[in-house]
Amino acid sequence: MERFVFNDETKKNSHGFYLLNAGGRFERFNENPVMLNNHDLAQLIGKWLNLQTEGSLLTAEPEFDEGDPDALKIKGKVERGYLRGASPGIIILAAEWRENPATKEQETYVTDWELFEVSTVSVPSNAGALTLRVYDSNHHLVNDGDVKCHIENIIRLGLSSKTNENITKHVKMSTEMKLTAEALVALGIQETADTAAVSAAIVALKVKAETAEKEVRELREKAEAARRRAAEEMVGLAIQEGRITADKKEAFIRLALADPETTKVTLDAIPAKQRLAAHIQSIAGGDVIPAERKNWTLLQWMKNDMSGLKRLQVEAPEVYEQIKKKV
Repeated sequence: MERFVFNDETKKNSHGFYLLNAGGRFERFNENPVMLNNHDLAQLIGKWLNLQTEGSLLTAEPEFDEGDPDALKIKGKVERGYLRGASPGIIILAAEWRENPATKEQETYVTDWELFEVSTVSVPSNAGALTLRVYDSNHHLVNDGDVKCHIENIIRLGLSSKTNENITKHVKMSTEMKLTAEALVALGIQETADTAAVSAAIVALKVKAETAEKEVRELREKAEAARRRAAEEMVGLAIQEGRITADKKEAFIRLALADPETTKVTLDAIPAKQRLAAHIQSIAGGDVIPAERKNWTLLQWMKNDMSGLKRLQVEAPEVYEQIKKKV
């Protein structure tokens, strides 16, 4: 029979990561190269022979159990060309984010993994390999919806482990090298401090730095919120005074956030819309219309100061009636 492709490391699988053949561990699989049907441990239908890497492909030859009727059915589908899919079941030991040389984007690569079993399947995962299933360290299948989270946790654990290794390495170096007086002062330790004291001082310094960084971040967020409030209040007042219309609000807020002083000067230079409430003068106990509005027609009032016209209708009905007569 033709060889089955287990993996093509140049193709992203259905779970969104690349599986590197060089990182595969095949010792235990080669001792018992089981062939399952759709990753069902109760359906052992044969075994795989001559597992090998061919360029970017990981392949093997199928050998079906001739004494199993179910295995013979699947063998027939393979021979007749109806089934060509192989799906590796793997245990992920290490993964990382790295730049894809083709797309220049950050992608997920599984760099250390163990081949647990390989199943015959019908649904492809990518153009080179087929559907892939992930097992946890206890050999339990990870739900497809949880695979991404499972891999991200492995990556974070790997990063944490590397960080701890680096800290340990630096602490060891610090005990082997003579620290400068400035370093001793920064760490708050004596020249005779042992490894434990140096380690504790580094951890304390790290906590102090993280606390300071958090405080700076909070102050920055508060300052940004205050800038936003000031900008909104400035623009809101301009709208209230009729210097700009409400549809210009967001544009002026962006300007105020970028340059508050220039924005204020600009808004102040725009004449405020004249409202009757701001210009009516009380003469002999009665309200009168400002001189510049004496000749306004009803249409002009409705267009320029509808609120003032309504006020006249209530507070000075005789003036309102005169305005109504003006066309």
